[in-house]
Amino acid sequence: MCIAIAAAEYGREVLLIDLDERAGLSFQFMIENPRFTMLEVATNNAALDLSIIRTSERIDFLPAAPRITALDTLDISATELKRKFSKYELVVIDTPSALNQRCNLAAQISDAVLYPTTDSLLAIRGVLQAHDFYRDLQQLGVLPIKQPLKENSSVPALAADFKILDPVIPDDENVYLAQIANKSLMNYAKLSAAADAYRDITYFLLEDLLGGKSNATL
Repeated sequence: MCIAIAAAEYGREVLLIDLDERAGLSFQFMIENPRFTMLEVATNNAALDLSIIRTSERIDFLPAAPRITALDTLDISATELKRKFSKYELVVIDTPSALNQRCNLAAQISDAVLYPTTDSLLAIRGVLQAHDFYRDLQQLGVLPIKQPLKENSSVPALAADFKILDPVIPDDENVYLAQIANKSLMNYAKLSAAADAYRDITYFLLEDLLGGKSNATL
């Protein structure tokens, strides 16, 4: 969410997609049981323009609901689906943590992948598993989130295979307060340390992603 909003702050036309059946992003935007999701868009049961929600953060948002798990059993044309998003300069897809067919669909329509992770061993293991899934995409790197790197952090162990992005996203109480308030961090605490770090990271990601290109999906 924060990278999408920061990209919009830099003047980019951004679409954020919630592809997780738990719909955590949708909940943060205070959206419950949306009429349209990626399921309806991907199966041509709803036009994208009618399905998106324009947020106060100046990004377009395609929410999720538990029914999007139906995508795991459908044969979706990735080429046709990606064409629907072509008007956006940046499309950010929030995928579920468990690797499934929706993640495969995301990989087919994406140009690049970013791995946000804490320094827990389970999170590090998740990055390694996801890398096998997304290995054909441009690898933007690992983004350490929620706490600064410590001397005993597990994240540096990934440096042999991944680019470790800097700055890390610090452990900032505003992240949790924003979640409680059902607001984005970038709106709730615009000048917080974490918000500033997201802006710095997004600036460099946009350079890597777009460069001379007109659009990209992450």
